[in-house]
Amino acid sequence: MTQHDVAKRSGVLQNNYSKIERGKSDPRFSTLQDIARALSLEVMLVPTELVDTVNALTGRALPPEERPLFVADPD
Repeated sequence: MTQHDVAKRSGVLQNNYSKIERGKSDPRFSTLQDIARALSLEVMLVPTELVDTVNALTGRALPPEERPLFVADPD
């Protein structure tokens, strides 16, 4: 799917979507929801202490060294 396709499906201008994708823009949460839904995804906020449980339940558990930094153990 191209940037143009995602932008059109989500109702975001292609130029703005490009900036978001490149990290040059800080979108509102509602914009992220629109983009996620255009990609058939849903944004979910998970408390840090439940990330491992959610990942295990969805079959996406990763060892600590492979986790993205935003879910890494803060210790």
